[in-house]
Amino acid sequence: MEKELYEILRDRARYFLKISEEDAKNLRYDIALFHIEQALQLALKAYLLKTKGDFPKVHDLFTLIELTDNKEVKEIADEKWYVVNILIDAYLASRYFLRRYGEREFREAYNFARKVFECLNI
Repeated sequence: MEKELYEILRDRARYFLKISEEDAKNLRYDIALFHIEQALQLALKAYLLKTKGDFPKVHDLFTLIELTDNKEVKEIADEKWYVVNILIDAYLASRYFLRRYGEREFREAYNFARKVFECLNI
């Protein structure tokens, strides 16, 4: 069951990241950033499930990153802290606020997510 859940989380994370590319092609950067944030949440939770046997039912990327105990991911997040903040903002704004983003934010966030995925072997 644990392996199956890991694979589901991993596959959904990959799907959300892929779908963000389509969003960006359609100039929907707000939705693209939301999908990247969701991809990272699922990827981090999949990694925690695989390495620790469980994951917390939280949504905060900083908390999930800290819990991974993955030095590479933490270094990337420390260097690109502003990207994590943009993604958290995009997650909240998608539900409650009108917030627009551009291609620059998308590219930074997408590249950040790709690096994190690589470090997590997702």
